[in-house]
Amino acid sequence: MKSILVALLTCAAAVSATVLWDGRFNDYTTAADFDKWSWSNQVGSYQTYIYGNLHGETASSWLTLGSQYKNPATTGEKQGVKVKINASSTWNGGPMLRTELLPQTTNSLSGHLYFHVSLQIPTVNPPDPAYEHQIVFWEGHYADIKYGQLSGQNGVADTLQVITGGKSIWSVQPVKGTWYNFILETGSPGGLWVSTGSDPLQKVYTGSLNGNGGTDWHIGALRLPLNGVTQQITETDLYYSGIYVEDSGPTTQP
Repeated sequence: MKSILVALLTCAAAVSATVLWDGRFNDYTTAADFDKWSWSNQVGSYQTYIYGNLHGETASSWLTLGSQYKNPATTGEKQGVKVKINASSTWNGGPMLRTELLPQTTNSLSGHLYFHVSLQIPTVNPPDPAYEHQIVFWEGHYADIKYGQLSGQNGVADTLQVITGGKSIWSVQPVKGTWYNFILETGSPGGLWVSTGSDPLQKVYTGSLNGNGGTDWHIGALRLPLNGVTQQITETDLYYSGIYVEDSGPTTQP
């Protein structure tokens, strides 16, 4: 009886929630659709302007859509995205390697909200743990999901972690090929929800993420240089799925 009640309450919460922004790639047919966005033509679910662009590349040079890139447990979308960086991924000539997506929306996405994202470090072309990779973050860096050796720090390099206020609030040595599901709860009370694969997300941290959300939410790969040395890289991939923002709940099914 208790399990039935919990399930009913979960369903009720999910039904009452409103999706304020939906980034689950259902309105994209091919990766070429990412190229349609510009500051003068703000179409689609994503802003696509941060990527290696020194050799005439377009956004679709770095982004690939496909059902093989989504969490199979996520039934609300038809495909996920593979985000790629390589040695040519310098955006406007900067020292970092970057391919990132940001929400395209007129909603402020601020307040007590639930930011959903699932990601996978794949078995093919995984990121090099010797480098810090910022793979989900707000521009203000008040809550970041990172992988690899944090710049200027020691510790286990092969670590996926969530950092807020300069402290790690959750970490794991990730299993390549496994989907990690996150809800970043902004505002008050705030917190972090996590699961793997098809498991329902559980709250693992309650407390402020030191920010109220916002549309400057970056999804993708940002790799920092290592000790200022020229970056050596062929290709690094990350997979993303189940990206959206809701105003209540949260929906705990990936």
